[in-house]
Amino acid sequence: MPPPQRRVKPNAVPQQKTVIAAPTVARARPRAWWTLGCALAVALSALVVLLPIASAQRQHRVRAGQTLAEIATRHHVSLSNLAGANRLRTTARLQVGQVLTIPEEGVAYVAVGQTLSHVARENNVTSEQLARANRMAADATLQPGQRLVLPGHENTAAARQQYGRPRNPGVVTFYRFSSRETLRIRVLDSRGRPRAAARTQLSRLMRERGTDDQTNVDERLIRLMVQVSDHFGGRKLYIISGFRAATGFTRESSRHVEGKAVDFRVDRVSNTEVRDFCRQLPDTGVGYYPNSTFIHLDTRSESAYWVDYSRSGEAPRYRRDGSAAEASSDDAGDDAGDASE
Repeated sequence: MPPPQRRVKPNAVPQQKTVIAAPTVARARPRAWWTLGCALAVALSALVVLLPIASAQRQHRVRAGQTLAEIATRHHVSLSNLAGANRLRTTARLQVGQVLTIPEEGVAYVAVGQTLSHVARENNVTSEQLARANRMAADATLQPGQRLVLPGHENTAAARQQYGRPRNPGVVTFYRFSSRETLRIRVLDSRGRPRAAARTQLSRLMRERGTDDQTNVDERLIRLMVQVSDHFGGRKLYIISGFRAATGFTRESSRHVEGKAVDFRVDRVSNTEVRDFCRQLPDTGVGYYPNSTFIHLDTRSESAYWVDYSRSGEAPRYRRDGSAAEASSDDAGDDAGDASE
């Protein structure tokens, strides 16, 4: 005779499923949270690693009608450096949506067809200096896109350590010696353009000493002054001379006459450090005055550098690297004679 069958209540199976399922769900929740936590930790770690890279390598997405030269001007870098950073010819046609890498400060990228002497000449250094800074022979063959450190670039890293980053980038304190005026303003807007009100105030501050005549300060010169102040931790800029009329030692060709030049120094920073940094800025004229107390900076289509050994009130005595001290300089076009404090 078969054994009697055990009678099961109709709700026994649902009760059994409920009892089994409950602990399974309870175990799954901690495991899910643990997995999610690990994923977030990995993502945050990757973000920390990538942030410095993203900040160091700026990029530009090409819009309709833009040329390589226009983009170079927009980002204040030379055409050949922008072309080299992207392994392009300077005459290359761009595609809408194309992403370009913007060269970082203090380096030069080799463009197609460039030699060491080409890069050196463009950056106002000798081939020997550039080769020495990159530990290569002066006759070394370069490759398109090759990254070269410019002489004095180590000053950039040192300045960031010594002076720190500006507390308020784009906010500059100016001090005008001749009238003992101080002006602290936010110079640039959110898109990096000089604010109209700031340009008006700066044009007034940089007026001619004695006559109070003034002209509008060149917008690119304004951006350069902000760049200098920010580089040195937001330190104050002492304005020695801005606009000057063509008279005395100031010639008609002087960029002071056009509002495109400034004689200045940076608070508690040596003039040699300021000079070396300004020489890294593209398409600028930089004048160094060993016997005076300021650096000259102007905007122009091609970079130039000169040394003027004159003192305040004297006729200029220009000197380029390796040239005679008495040689005049057409590149300078600006004089120290009227720039005394």
